[in-house]
Amino acid sequence: MVIRVILACFVCYLLGSIPFSYIVAKKVKGIDIRKLGEGNVGARNVWHLVCKKYGVIASLLDFAKGVGAYFIGYLLELGPWWIWLCGFSVVLGHDFPIFLQGRGGKGAASAMGFLMGMQPLLVLISGAIIGLIFFPTHHFHLSVGIGMGSIPVLWRVLLKKSWPEVVLLVSFLLVLGIKRLIDEPYMRKIKQASGW
Repeated sequence: MVIRVILACFVCYLLGSIPFSYIVAKKVKGIDIRKLGEGNVGARNVWHLVCKKYGVIASLLDFAKGVGAYFIGYLLELGPWWIWLCGFSVVLGHDFPIFLQGRGGKGAASAMGFLMGMQPLLVLISGAIIGLIFFPTHHFHLSVGIGMGSIPVLWRVLLKKSWPEVVLLVSFLLVLGIKRLIDEPYMRKIKQASGW
């Protein structure tokens, strides 16, 4: 079991490290999205710098990484608790990809993809909440924040999950917050000054 868990985490990290947004922007427009826009290697930056169509494509590819991570754990017959490590690994790979020296995206699409593999209904409801808020307000961060924030509530109330499982889910979602904190402007200045 230990060898299978380590193998699954390694493969999921490598899967997460595939920088689809970087590749799409480079192939389509010949630009390095790490140096333009918000500097984030994510689908939202592709949406703004390349075009909406390729932003959606990049987002779907990142989403597929998360789904793939779930099924890697499933096919290796990991237990329900161990499969969560596949989710953590794919998000960490997306956020800190080995192929781009650790400069990745924020991991929301990959996280949602992993949760889709685990609990499709949960993600569909959360996605509907995001859409209901985004389309009238056009406020991306607000809609995603509320939509993803609803997931632990749905996890507990709708799916009747135990409190330890809720804590694990919240910990998984907090990984996304850590990357966002690192990417804040004052943290960028610290990283630049330190040469990181």
